[in-house]
Amino acid sequence: MAGNTACTIAAPRWAFVRLHTVKSDSYNAIDAAVLKDLDGKVWMAFGSWGTGIHILELDETTGKVKNGAKMINIANRGGAGIEGASLIEHDGYYYLFTAWDNCCKKGADLENNSYKTTVGRSNRIDGGYVDRSGKALLNGGGTILLSRYGRYYGPAGGEAFQDVNRQRFVNHYYDKNDGGNSYIQVRDIVYTDDNWPELGQPFLGRYLSAEAEHGALTHVDISSSSKASNGEFCAYINYEDSKIRLPMIIPQTGDYLIRYRYDNNWTEDGANGSSHFVSINGKKQEIELPLTGAWSAFPEKSVVYIPTKLKRGSNFIEITKGKHYAELDRLDFLRIIRDTIPANGFDNGIRVRLTDKDEFAIKDGGYAIFENVITDSIVGPGVLVQVKNGAGGTLNIRKESKKGDVISKCDLPSAGDESKWIDVRCSNMPELKGVQDFYLTAEGLGGETLLGNIKFDEGVKDTSSIAIRNTARPVVYRNDLRSQKAGGYRDLKGRRFEKQIRYRVMF
Repeated sequence: MAGNTACTIAAPRWAFVRLHTVKSDSYNAIDAAVLKDLDGKVWMAFGSWGTGIHILELDETTGKVKNGAKMINIANRGGAGIEGASLIEHDGYYYLFTAWDNCCKKGADLENNSYKTTVGRSNRIDGGYVDRSGKALLNGGGTILLSRYGRYYGPAGGEAFQDVNRQRFVNHYYDKNDGGNSYIQVRDIVYTDDNWPELGQPFLGRYLSAEAEHGALTHVDISSSSKASNGEFCAYINYEDSKIRLPMIIPQTGDYLIRYRYDNNWTEDGANGSSHFVSINGKKQEIELPLTGAWSAFPEKSVVYIPTKLKRGSNFIEITKGKHYAELDRLDFLRIIRDTIPANGFDNGIRVRLTDKDEFAIKDGGYAIFENVITDSIVGPGVLVQVKNGAGGTLNIRKESKKGDVISKCDLPSAGDESKWIDVRCSNMPELKGVQDFYLTAEGLGGETLLGNIKFDEGVKDTSSIAIRNTARPVVYRNDLRSQKAGGYRDLKGRRFEKQIRYRVMF
């Protein structure tokens, strides 16, 4: 087993970590995972089957096993399948993700894929891991996070990692509808109030959208339709114990509209519609669903809007049966913006980061995405950006893509106080309608610049010194749902794909 030199912790170079096993050993030297603990020590977890997962302390300078380090067993299923260790820290806990049971079955053997993703946690990196029920991982414990659903077989063999503004988990699976070929999914790690991780839906091109079929499903079927977003939806939410649970990371706290895309056709008693119960962070309400007149068709009119408040970070939505029957396709989370967008509430970006003080920082050539902004509620066309540590250059707010039309331009000061925010007046925005994606782009910056709030007001009358190309046209609500013309998948660069590409990470 060789350590990945990309996992360098402090020194510019690491030697390869070399461990090997022989037939008489009770573990396998595969699937390494390296993590620095809160005390600054570096550890490597590894192993599979046999006696399971082990951990060793490494020398931070050389990357080799530390002199005198002892190999410690931290997860054991008594010889049953366990492998693919991955470690990550959150809020003082260490989380050990593993893959259980059998993978890699294809062709006629596809149905025998029993691979699944599990997790346990400890307040020490080198042991004491338990699952959510309190069972020790050394005694076969492990909370199942992912297992086979629909056409998605064996979703496991994953790795937890820190992304720009969230933790994520990447795993592979076998697609039953594509001959068992392997694909990759990238999911948010979403923590409950008591710090247990759940896994959000795989990224399919939108951060503030949730495909119902990728939730945690109880007594619900997944069906296919060319009219559904991404070609699939949840059907037969018909039973008292039917449930769809959608863990979501929301980067900006505030008011939202949830765009709830469903369909239904008839009721036993001739009523005008049906209903679902929707619980948002524990607050349950019944949502009336007027008849749409067709099953599995999802016409554009088949939406209702649910006003709600969402937290920054982890949010949990649960859907259960109400009156009669309805199918569910997708939820979109629309930001109700009035006078402020916090820059640190971005969805993702390139050449951007959050500082230790949770401040948004951007470098030259960087951009950040703010999806699903309801522009009709913005108080006025004026724009101000709070800036600290200015280094010159220009910020542009664009619509719909990083190369989209500039709707506001901000010339930044060439120098700024690192301890005090200043408001920089930008050009007025043109008239905007409906829901838009905003992209904040940086050009010509002389160094990393800190941004606070993006603020909106009535603006100034004279913006003639700045040319803004305006080809805006009124839009009621975005319709980026799957169609044969538009294609079903889009990556961060805006490229569209009719189907997922094998091993292309779609983010």
